[in-house]
Amino acid sequence: MSTAQVLTELQDQYALLSEVSFFQGKGGLPFIRVNNRFCDAEISLLGGQVLSFRRKDQEKAVLFCSDAAYFEHGKGIKGGAPVCWPWFGDHPEGRGAHGFARSNLWCVDSIERDDCEVIELALRLPIEAFAQYPEWQGVRLSTQIRVGKWLTIALITENGSDKPVSLSQALHTYFQVSDSRTISIEGLENNTYLDKPSNLQRQPATGKAIAVDAEVDRIYEDVHSPIKLIDAVWNRSITLTSEGSASAVVWNPWVEKSKAMSDFGDEEYINMVCIETTNAAADTRELAAGQSHTMQVKIHPADIV
Repeated sequence: MSTAQVLTELQDQYALLSEVSFFQGKGGLPFIRVNNRFCDAEISLLGGQVLSFRRKDQEKAVLFCSDAAYFEHGKGIKGGAPVCWPWFGDHPEGRGAHGFARSNLWCVDSIERDDCEVIELALRLPIEAFAQYPEWQGVRLSTQIRVGKWLTIALITENGSDKPVSLSQALHTYFQVSDSRTISIEGLENNTYLDKPSNLQRQPATGKAIAVDAEVDRIYEDVHSPIKLIDAVWNRSITLTSEGSASAVVWNPWVEKSKAMSDFGDEEYINMVCIETTNAAADTRELAAGQSHTMQVKIHPADIV
C-alpha cells in the first residue's frame, strides 16, 4: 500500500478526532501529528517512534532530531525516541545494531481520546517485519503512546512462540538541550556503570550528577529511581520515570564520533543528550513461551522553580 493510501485510510478512520492528523513527512513517510490543548507531537510510522514533543506552555521542544537524519525504509531515524528491539547494541552474529523494529513501517491499531483529553495511540510492528528473523517468529511487539502534559511510551513484547527468547531493548530517547556542556543529569549518582569508551569496564558510582565534557556512553546498572535532566539555561527540568526497566543509558557522542556519523551533524552533540530507558546488559529479560513484558517511560518536562 502506498503512503498516500495509508494516509487516506487513517484520515477517514479517525476523522472525528480533531486533534489528530496524518501527513506525508520527510522521505515521503507517513507521519501522525497530535495537536491538543496540552502539546504538539509528531510520530513516524517508520520505526513506530515519537519524533517530536513540545508542551504548549513551554517554548522549547523536548526531543531532538538530527538535521542529517535518514528518513529511509530500512534505516533508523536519529532523533526522537527510536525503538531498539529485540536487541540493544550490536548483534553478536553481526546482524546490525539495535534490531529491526526501528527500520520497519508500523501499523496503527487504535487512536483514542481519553476523558482528560489525552490522546492515546496503539501501534504494532507487523508480522512482515519478522520475515528475515525466524528466531523471533511468533513474538509480537506493540507500543502505547500517551500524549498530554507529559509523554508516556510503553513497549509491550508478547512471546507467542513455543520457545523462550532473550530480549534486550531501549527507548533511545534524544533530548534537546541548550548546551550539553552545561546541563546536568541527576538520579544516577549512586549507580555503577559499564563504560563503552573503556571496553565496557565496570566503573564505580561517582557520587555526583553527570556532566558532559567528553564522549559519554554508559550503561547504568540497578536503576530504580527517576532520572532528571537539568537545563538551567532554558530553566527546564525533564524527569524520566520508568517501569519494567532496571538499567539506563546516557550517551553523547562528543566531537570525533559526531564527525564520523553521516546521519548526524558535526556539532549537533552540543544540542542533545540521550537518556535511554533500557533492558540492557544484566537487565536483559528472558521471556518464556506465552510470557509478556512491558517497558515504559514517562517523560515529564517542567520549569525549574
